[in-house]
Amino acid sequence: MELASIARPLSLEIIGACIITAPVAAFLLTGLIRIIDRKSIASARRLFGLLLVSTLIWIIPLTLGVAVSSVTGLHAGTNEFIFGAFLVWGFESIIINGAFVRNTLMALILAAIHPLSILVIVVSAGGYLYLYPALTGILALVLMVVFLLRLENLKTKHGIPALQVLQAFLKTWVVQEPDDLERYFTNYARSESVVTDVVLAESGEKRIVFVLPGVHPGPFFPVGSYNLSELIRRALQVKGVAPIVLHGTGGHERNTPTNKLAAAYATGISEFVETLSTSGRGLMRGPVHDKIGITNITSVAFGNNIISIISNSPFLSDDLDPTSVTDASAAAAKLGLRLSMVDAHNSVDGESRPQSQITRDDWESIFARVLTLPERPFSVGFASSTEMGLKLGSDVSDGGICVTVFATDDAKNVLVSADSNNAASGLRERIAEELGKTGAGLVELCTSDTHNFAARNRTSRGYFALGEGSGKDAVVEAVKKLAAAAENKVAPCALTVARFEMETQLIGTESLDDFAGLTKDAITLSKGYTRMFVPVILLLTAITLFY
Repeated sequence: MELASIARPLSLEIIGACIITAPVAAFLLTGLIRIIDRKSIASARRLFGLLLVSTLIWIIPLTLGVAVSSVTGLHAGTNEFIFGAFLVWGFESIIINGAFVRNTLMALILAAIHPLSILVIVVSAGGYLYLYPALTGILALVLMVVFLLRLENLKTKHGIPALQVLQAFLKTWVVQEPDDLERYFTNYARSESVVTDVVLAESGEKRIVFVLPGVHPGPFFPVGSYNLSELIRRALQVKGVAPIVLHGTGGHERNTPTNKLAAAYATGISEFVETLSTSGRGLMRGPVHDKIGITNITSVAFGNNIISIISNSPFLSDDLDPTSVTDASAAAAKLGLRLSMVDAHNSVDGESRPQSQITRDDWESIFARVLTLPERPFSVGFASSTEMGLKLGSDVSDGGICVTVFATDDAKNVLVSADSNNAASGLRERIAEELGKTGAGLVELCTSDTHNFAARNRTSRGYFALGEGSGKDAVVEAVKKLAAAAENKVAPCALTVARFEMETQLIGTESLDDFAGLTKDAITLSKGYTRMFVPVILLLTAITLFY
């Protein structure tokens, strides 16, 4: 029977059987894959989509064969139908092995179900299975299996194959199953001593805690310390504390490998805060604002503790290199001060400009000028968008937006903090302008750099920065309402500044570099193989066509 010739087209029974095969095979494959790996991202919908794409691929050589058969009378349609079955077998093997099943042989067996079942239906209905197109099809299949085996040989330093890493990322992103990926990160993790700075202010019945973690948020939902600020907030709120989580220096090398470790770190902070007490009236120097190049530096001193907040807004900025703190810490120590460095992390999309080097002499000059100011008693007022029920968009996480007013006899200054991953360029300047109209100065706009939304939104970055999801106008209006509410709650405060160290595991740079290198190698291999594979498949198609 000429399967694809004009004279003798496929019977309606065979066409119906082929149509039925795809959904049946999709459900069967889903069940089998789930037996092999119960945490697989396999679903009937995804497998049906794969089989649909495979069928469309199959149609391409078949259509070409039909056209040639109509002109030459050869059985090109039958040949291309058989050749296409093996082409689809190889394609489905690559997808199944890459996304659903770790074992290449098992993927090859599972991928055979759909195309071979259709071939069996056709042959049993009276069709012919010619050997020649089967051989060219097998050659195409072998080429794709060789590609999979070469990918399998690409491994991390800890021997994890590239396809397993890919599946771990897919499980994390698609079905929120981070166990495999967190286990891989744990292979690289090293125990380190993490320093955490805490400022406890008691104003009336309100206990406000500013936390500067030594662990960095990330890498992305739901892996590691992605929701660090949320975890710290929950742990402290249980103790009846209003938490404000700031962003320290360093980058993703300071992520914890698992979320369990991040939660333990948050619990450690909460237990430490519970041991703290305050006494006497709080005294402060500052805030003092300096600018070196594009960098804004705001410094506030409480006794012999000095807090400096760094912002490059409105210019593009990213995580501060932890080595940038070295000179600043040395300058502070020379003056008998203990430094806490805050990365405001508040300008994600501004113009890119080089940051001027801030020398040890620059830092010493800044800190010395702060020390020349008299210590003044101050009062504190606090308001939170979560407490006031202000609705914001997908750019603000659980901690909301918080406003803290520091008031002295002759001035009031406002610290705005948001549980967000960075902020839209120019938002800081707009907030400062609006606060200025009320006679208040802006200490700084700070974000927690939460990665709770990372890789979860359809933007080029995978998240909305503060002001992008809610809108800049809405954020500015919220800050104005919160500032007014906080000012009405201003009361004298007692203060304590403390630091504690805790051992925990951090992923370090090795894992990030290794995964990046593995990805680069896999992409290079895939590109090279594609350049070779496409012309070979076209040649095999042509050879099969005219046999």
